[in-house]
Formats: sequence, C-alpha cells, structure tokens
Amino acid sequence: MTWYWDAAVGRYRDERGHFMARARVLEHVQNSLGATGAVVDVLAGYAGQGALNAGDFGGLFREEIKKEYIRQYLLGIGGRDQMTAADWGSIGGMLREQYRFLDGFLAEIAAGNLTEAQIMARARMYINSAREAYERAHGKVAGKLGATEELWVLGVAEHCDDCLALAAEGWQPVGTFPNPGDGSTQCLTNCQCHKEYRDPAGKEL
Repeated sequence: MTWYWDAAVGRYRDERGHFMARARVLEHVQNSLGATGAVVDVLAGYAGQGALNAGDFGGLFREEIKKEYIRQYLLGIGGRDQMTAADWGSIGGMLREQYRFLDGFLAEIAAGNLTEAQIMARARMYINSAREAYERAHGKVAGKLGATEELWVLGVAEHCDDCLALAAEGWQPVGTFPNPGDGSTQCLTNCQCHKEYRDPAGKEL
C-alpha cells in the first residue's frame, strides 16, 4: 500500500484517502528502532569479543546512529519532501550531542572496561535516543497546525516515576514536557512514551 503525506492535516493517507492510524505510525517508530538495535547488537558483540577495535566499531556505530535519527525525523515530519534546512540542522544538533557522549563510550571500550553485555546495553541506549528525533519532528508538525497543548502518553513498558508523574499531569501548554527519549526522565533513552497534541478547539493533531 502506498502512503503519502497530507501537510494540511499533518497525517499520512493511503491511495484511498484513509489516514494511517496514530498507533501504526508509532509501530513504525518502534520497529525501526528495533531493527537498528538488532544490527547494533551484532556490532557490539564483535566489539566485546575483540573482533572489532573501538575505532572501527565507532565508525560503524556512528553511521547507524545517524541513519536512525534521520529515519525517525523523516517519519515524524512527513518524509524527505517536507524537510527544510532547519530540519536537517535539528538532526545535526541532536547527532552532535550524541557523538560527544559516544567518545567516552568508545574510550571505555578501548580500555577494556566494559563487558560484551554492557557494550550492547549502552549501544542500544544510543539507538533508542533517536525516538527524540521523531518526537521533535511530530511536535513541529503539530505546532504548525496550531497546537497549544500537549499530553504525555505512557507506552507499553514498565514506567519510571518521572513518566508516571508526567502522564498524571494531563493536558498542559506546549513546551511543558521534555521529548520522550531525550534522557530527561529516569528511564533515560529507554523511554517508551510519546506525546500527543491538540489545538484550542480540542482537536487532536
């Protein structure tokens, strides 16, 4: 089935004009994170076993992080045709932040301070942080459509106290909550939550 982006409503439609369900969009978010995570598990395994040195692992890992951030942002913004220079700049800013953290991670691998399991777990956290890219893009689309309020919605997971507290606040002015996956909550980048938006008339966007 072919899907296209309807910028007037900020939704994906199929060739018959039917909207893609929000739940399905979020499934794509999770499926992409999971697929990239599986690739990274293999790379992390090689690094943990010594088959890849820290430098080679770092080069391959950076590329996987970059591709996942781009995929997540494109999914939230409506595809490559919707991208502006500012959008690409937003992705670049998020990546630069992750790469700064990555240097310390690679140094620990090079020093032999991490087990294979620890390398895998930390590598997954970097990939999961790409959820922030989807949330930023989705928030930008909602803002263009006139969103004034946002809601923190719990995902399917065992939630940290921070996420439970944010969800309990209900609808709040846009900008009240952080972006799920950005590391602001106790669950850090492992967050499974998402945000929803509505305009002054109560229409969800």
